[in-house]
Amino acid sequence: MIHISQVAPLIDRQFKQLLPKEAVQFKTYKKDRGFLIYCIDPSRFEIVETGFSNTSSVGDMASIKKQAHKALKREFPRSNMVWVTYYKNVDSPSHIDDSNSHQGSLF
Repeated sequence: MIHISQVAPLIDRQFKQLLPKEAVQFKTYKKDRGFLIYCIDPSRFEIVETGFSNTSSVGDMASIKKQAHKALKREFPRSNMVWVTYYKNVDSPSHIDDSNSHQGSLF
């Protein structure tokens, strides 16, 4: 769990570090809203929003990064803390479970 002020820099960093078939998910403290960024290939990403807006879109790094920052403001309007979960070997962002999860380095 990280503070909301650390999420925007983490999003920017994750776009450079995510490999194909990896995903990172950001959820509210209650885990009822959030979004997931999935790397399709090094130049294409998918963002899946759940909660206030249930949408999904595919695009290049710049467009998805812009949508991720908008989703952060839309899905986390009053949140202070955010759950961050990393996933490996993801075939589809709609079929993610705990078997794909792994904890990334915190430092």
